[in-house]
Amino acid sequence: MTFKQIVWKMAKVQYKKYLIYFLCNSFAVMFFFMFSTVYFNERIIEAKKLDGIQDALAVPAVALVVFTVFFISYAHNVFMKRRKSEFGLFMTLGMSHRDISKLLLLENGVIGLCSIVTGIIGGAIFSRLFFLLLMKSVGLEEIPFHFNGSMFLYSIATFALVFLAAVGKSLFFTLKKDVIQSLRSNRTAETIKLKSPLFGGFGLVMMFGSILMLYFSFSKSNGGELLLWTIGVLIGLYISLNQSVSFLIELAKKNKPFYYRRLLLLTSLDYKFKQLTSILMLVTVMIMVTIIYTTLLLTIYQSSEKDAIEGNPYDIAIVQAKTKNNLSSEEISSIINKQDNPIKQHLKMPIFYSIQTLPGVEGYFTNVVISVDDFNKLTSQQKQLQEREYINYINEAPEYVGNSNDDHQELAFNIGSKERTYQQKGMIAVKSINNLSYLHEFIIVNQAEFELLKKNADGFAAEIQLFNVANWKNTADVVEILDKKVKHYSKTAPQIADRAGIPSQQEFFQMASKIDSYQYHKNSSGILFYVISFLSVIFFFGTFILLYLNLFSELDLEQAKYQKLYKIGITAREVKRFISNELATLFFIPLVLGTTLAYLYVAILATDVGGIMKNPEILLHFVIIASGYLCIQAGYFFYARRKMCTNII
Repeated sequence: MTFKQIVWKMAKVQYKKYLIYFLCNSFAVMFFFMFSTVYFNERIIEAKKLDGIQDALAVPAVALVVFTVFFISYAHNVFMKRRKSEFGLFMTLGMSHRDISKLLLLENGVIGLCSIVTGIIGGAIFSRLFFLLLMKSVGLEEIPFHFNGSMFLYSIATFALVFLAAVGKSLFFTLKKDVIQSLRSNRTAETIKLKSPLFGGFGLVMMFGSILMLYFSFSKSNGGELLLWTIGVLIGLYISLNQSVSFLIELAKKNKPFYYRRLLLLTSLDYKFKQLTSILMLVTVMIMVTIIYTTLLLTIYQSSEKDAIEGNPYDIAIVQAKTKNNLSSEEISSIINKQDNPIKQHLKMPIFYSIQTLPGVEGYFTNVVISVDDFNKLTSQQKQLQEREYINYINEAPEYVGNSNDDHQELAFNIGSKERTYQQKGMIAVKSINNLSYLHEFIIVNQAEFELLKKNADGFAAEIQLFNVANWKNTADVVEILDKKVKHYSKTAPQIADRAGIPSQQEFFQMASKIDSYQYHKNSSGILFYVISFLSVIFFFGTFILLYLNLFSELDLEQAKYQKLYKIGITAREVKRFISNELATLFFIPLVLGTTLAYLYVAILATDVGGIMKNPEILLHFVIIASGYLCIQAGYFFYARRKMCTNII
């Protein structure tokens, strides 16, 4: 019998391990390709309503790459773990290290190529369904599905790089071992280098201490503290998972009856947690991140209409400079005013864009000036100002504007060679105008001062036109027509001011509407929510496969262990209960930890919008998503328990 015949016979007998390894790699290619059909779709990138969506998709793309690296590497390690004793047997029969290398390269090459082919075919089939469901769910059916070279290139290249790295690493370490080490690989227990209950307690303190520090520092942080304390949480989590059972055993020893009744379970879990720390860490972090991400994105998606209304007090707002090339008020009104959706309110507000030089340096700064009479019409207030007085008006909700003690602050305008100084008489923060660039902060003066500055100060006059119609949700066609005309006029109009720091005509001539804001937030957050949900299923499915593979790759060793326990009197019922308790701990501890950490992070992040109790929809979305994870994990657990009990008992 030749070596090829021996290898082929062993492969046929143990075909399941080859099949599972092949399916893991094929699924990795398929999932990455399905994601690529969204990430590399040119129409999504070009769509006006989805500006910046590719940058937003970069975060889940990186997460998918990291997961793919870990998933393929770990699946390969589990596969190779069961091959080491076979290689030792082949070497005792006369195979050289060179022959082993050829065998490894051949079988991994065949599996890798088959995985790419089947993964791409499966991805091409299911990606269309995934894409159509995704686009329909967010109301973008007009974006077509298509393939391009980038989808295939990046999917194949990413898989090939990770797969070749995993094979190269295995080849290096396998060839370093001699015949005796290879033969004894299945009989050699993995050494646990560190076993410290005190270190486990330190990990728990570090994890929850970092969360506590993040809570107290988040409102004052600039982003660096979030990263710093998150790193602390992850380090503490890893230490806790690795040493927590040792810590619990030390506590349990103080209660002798409790400890001795559960001695076998506790010691087995201690070994399993140290052996599977990386897998359990991955499961916990993936659960935590995906619950946080999907909760926040679902909240944003559901609040798209509310945000559009709050951010845009008027249904349509247009600002244009007073140049010869402008849309007239009559032309704008004729476009907006429809028989089935008439104009209910039309407000014109003149503004003056003051340009002033910076003292001592080259450059300019600007102030947008409005009259107090127009401000009173806009906000229904009754403010009055005297000569050389002004009010600082911030076009934002008061809760987003910090307290200011700038009363009596002076503001000077250059009028010819002289300065005209104004004294501040307060600050007002109210959201009264749509989100238009360069129109966030205003200087309010009385009507006479406004006319004086407009005639004599350096700058240019402009006008904001604000419209309310009967139903803003039916203005999509109107806004699209106006947008085209605005862009056309902005290109043909003369330059306002050819100076550094001053907006061009194209930048200043713009519009903002409720419907555009609503569609942008709904579509972008909707796509991200469904993509993250899709990735969550992949992550959960993948981490379950890795945990399942690791548990069942040592099934023969588990069977041998329980056979010995049968000899000292343990019953099948006790074995079943022991297996259930062990698997329940391995499956649900990461879920409990991940969900708890996710809730704490969501509660901390929600402080920016008043806290989780003032936003009950955030809590509701969290409960829905966490419950979904619980149901999926429970299904995995019952399947694994039945499979394990069937094989062992």
